[in-house]
Amino acid sequence: MLKVNNSLKLHRIKAGLTQLELAKMLGIKERRITFWETGRSEPHITQAIDIARILGVEAKEIFPELFPSENNNPSREV
Repeated sequence: MLKVNNSLKLHRIKAGLTQLELAKMLGIKERRITFWETGRSEPHITQAIDIARILGVEAKEIFPELFPSENNNPSREV
């Protein structure tokens, strides 16, 4: 599985966007994108959703740690 930072960078490049272009679309500074892509920090969940929308993918494809699938969560029985 790709790490978040690698996945974000790959999807951004595939979409034909620079870090600066993506940052402008999100209304943030370019260094934020750099931090995410280098693993120094992670986006807030609402930013993750916006990023996925801009890149045309599901948020869980880029940020699986923020959006765990139901298959990865143990079921609760009462």
